[in-house]
Amino acid sequence: MVQLFNPWFVVAALMVLVAVLQWWVMRSIHRRRLAEVRARHQNAQQAAATLLQQARQQTAQVQLELAAAREAIKRRANAAPARATASAMARERLNKLLDEAPEAQDALPPNGFADTLPSMQFAPSTSFGLLQRSSPRAM
Repeated sequence: MVQLFNPWFVVAALMVLVAVLQWWVMRSIHRRRLAEVRARHQNAQQAAATLLQQARQQTAQVQLELAAAREAIKRRANAAPARATASAMARERLNKLLDEAPEAQDALPPNGFADTLPSMQFAPSTSFGLLQRSSPRAM
């Protein structure tokens, strides 16, 4: 006859109970972590979509600015010959003024020699003057 309180049946029932309890706890932990990962993934996707939209807007703005710059260059190219003639006329007037200006005085000093005396900018008591005296070339 089979005993109702056989120790092996109790151990087997406890093991099944522990296994089911462990499965349930691990399943709940896994589901919670999976929900966190899904939330992070959705946030990353939303951030990427926002950045992509901003990049598209910036690209459209740059294209508009580029089109405007190209149009301005075309307008300048059409207006360049008139500006070139005005620039040439200004250059001619400047050359004429320079030709008519009196000569600059490039005369030599009265004795015919340039002033080559040392500068007294640094007094001998300063550190630069002391360095100058201590250098081998100064002696």
